[in-house]
Amino acid sequence: MSLLVLMILRTLVAVVNAAGKPFLPVAKCKPGGKVSILIPARNEEENLPRLLNSILRLDYPEVEVWVCDDHSSDHTWQILKEWKAKDPRIGYFQGEPLPPSWSGKNYACHQLAKKATGDYLLFVDADVTLASHSLEKALAFFNSRQLALLTIFPRQLMQSNAERITVPFMNWALLNLLPLLAVLKLKNPLFAAGNGQFMLFDALHYRKNCWHKKVKASYVEDILIVRMVKEQGHRVAVLLGNNDVFCRMYQSYQASLQGFSRNVHEFFLGSRILMILFWVSLLATPVALFLSWSWSGLLVYLGLFIINRLAVSSASREKLGASLLLHPLNILFFTHLIYANLGLRIKKNGQWKNRTLAG
Repeated sequence: MSLLVLMILRTLVAVVNAAGKPFLPVAKCKPGGKVSILIPARNEEENLPRLLNSILRLDYPEVEVWVCDDHSSDHTWQILKEWKAKDPRIGYFQGEPLPPSWSGKNYACHQLAKKATGDYLLFVDADVTLASHSLEKALAFFNSRQLALLTIFPRQLMQSNAERITVPFMNWALLNLLPLLAVLKLKNPLFAAGNGQFMLFDALHYRKNCWHKKVKASYVEDILIVRMVKEQGHRVAVLLGNNDVFCRMYQSYQASLQGFSRNVHEFFLGSRILMILFWVSLLATPVALFLSWSWSGLLVYLGLFIINRLAVSSASREKLGASLLLHPLNILFFTHLIYANLGLRIKKNGQWKNRTLAG
């Protein structure tokens, strides 16, 4: 019965999130101020043209762009030269050698913030694309809610079966475990989520705190920064990308496994014990109901399962049919993810973009 109660609670959270429509609303007034769009890039020759093209098509005019080439071994530098020739608002530079105790992305973001001259700092990953109206809507929302930080989980673009099996995990976990409105409304920093793919800061507030420097060794900098901003008493909002912010995160099963395994435990307050208990509850609930021959319980479980997937699919803009059919494979991936995450913890290191990560 307790397992069923947990599923009821998860489903309730998912339904509340979907009903709240956690998307950027239509801008009711024209925002102002210069925005520095800051892009850390390491071996991003495939992604950068799509992102830069989307930036140059933004409706919002007051924009500067800075890209930090974090010692790429592909044609990232040459691509940046070509795009600089197309638009003088695009600036780029070679990142400095990585100092001890810094993660590569955090150091790149720290250098980018030093270059920026805008009233707002928008950090985006190179695999993101922005709709033409997205920045204007984001700034209007940011100012209307008096935020210090707005972070958005982009709408994930999935083109292969491997992506459909792996990538939906992120939004599924987020929408099952955290009422997004609580991040904005409740001061407790435990109610926190963040996505480094899109983080918009008030520039003065950022420069006062140098957030990426404060979390310089972390590989879950987005969540930690959200918690620290809230600890200072400032307002943070978490939204979903809808038709405004898009991303194609990983293009293979192995890339998804490597990427998510670095920080999957952070969905569970940084606790691997809670992560494992959650996984056990996912598997144990239907098994326990089946073994007990509780047909009424199984029907309740099936109904909750469909409602849960409907809510997550609606909020994430995913197809419900595929979500239902792929659920068993999603759970298998989650199982593999836990195994890989625990392996990183035991080995104390792993690899990401040809760099060693501390476990």
